[in-house]
Amino acid sequence: MKDLSLNKTSQLNKLNSLQISKIVDSMLDKSLYSHMLDIIDETENFNHFNDLEMIYLFVHEEKDQDERKNRTVDTKREYFRELLWIYHLFIHQGKEIGYEPRSLDIYTVFKQLQRQHIRKFQDWLKSVPLGKGGKTYSVATISRKTVIFKAFLKFLYDRDYIRDPLHQTFKSAQVHMRDRPNRDLYTDEAIQLLSYYESHPIIYGFLAVLLTTGARIREIAQARMCDLTYESEGYWLEVIGKGKERRELFIFPNVFTAIKRFRRRRGLDTVVDKNDRSPIFVTARHNAYSYKYLSKYLSNALQNADLPFIQDEKRSITPHSLRHGFAIISADQGADIYRIMQALGHKKIDTTMIYLEKYQRRKNHVAHTWKQSSVIKNI
Repeated sequence: MKDLSLNKTSQLNKLNSLQISKIVDSMLDKSLYSHMLDIIDETENFNHFNDLEMIYLFVHEEKDQDERKNRTVDTKREYFRELLWIYHLFIHQGKEIGYEPRSLDIYTVFKQLQRQHIRKFQDWLKSVPLGKGGKTYSVATISRKTVIFKAFLKFLYDRDYIRDPLHQTFKSAQVHMRDRPNRDLYTDEAIQLLSYYESHPIIYGFLAVLLTTGARIREIAQARMCDLTYESEGYWLEVIGKGKERRELFIFPNVFTAIKRFRRRRGLDTVVDKNDRSPIFVTARHNAYSYKYLSKYLSNALQNADLPFIQDEKRSITPHSLRHGFAIISADQGADIYRIMQALGHKKIDTTMIYLEKYQRRKNHVAHTWKQSSVIKNI
């Protein structure tokens, strides 16, 4: 069944971490998927496939006839990247996690895994210094890697590709509230941040839009001029969020002024044209921003801001903090949590509550009932 790879996976014999992104781009090509399903229908088993082909099948699996409800390209990219990283790890660094293959066939790594390998993999994952700044992985990163690998092993077991239900061996890797970094941003801090970058039209434009709309970085990176619609009080920007769900963001007049300032700095027209499908925000070379590049660009800008709350080691101010800031400032202005949830594009109110947990805890603290207390007045 090796020929089914069609040269897409043979280069993984020499795979290293720098090559993974190139392999991912190749495996995102879905053209083999239908052919592989035909083979499964004919043979009624998955034994003809190798590990890499099973990764391919798992990531491209279609669970719904509506393509919009299946994995997006970005989700597939993340799954491929994580699973190829794990595959590469067991091949080239297996001894570090107690894995010594019974066979030299690198195409059947997952078939050779045993329960102790999963346990040692999880122990290794929480101790290896491969996280940001040479630190260990964050709880959220460990959770993401665990969830993807566990789901993949269940996929293999359900299809009799492996005999042992290895997915049942995993210890829980849930992210609890105490594990989440403090990404809260408050009104006075948002004002300080805007003031700090007021003379920088590019960064200021991004900050103004993200803080006042609660948009995700990806949504802003993909926004086009034709997605803007004017109404009497300002502009509405239609974006495509997670799950390909569309929603509208309100662009205040002064925020639109910041957008025009951004575009003028880039040498672009500021007139909204419904036939203009070009990006609202572009790089100095007039290319669309990739969301990862934009996220990194804004992360560096935030970390370089010489502001006390940025330098606080207990805080983690990132581009995502601007989204938290939108939620907190909205609540502070009297918006109820359901309206905030809709504006953020959350499907569950529990997710919105994560953004507001600390703010709500302080706002509803019993100490506020003491303001008129005679005890307080006599201290």
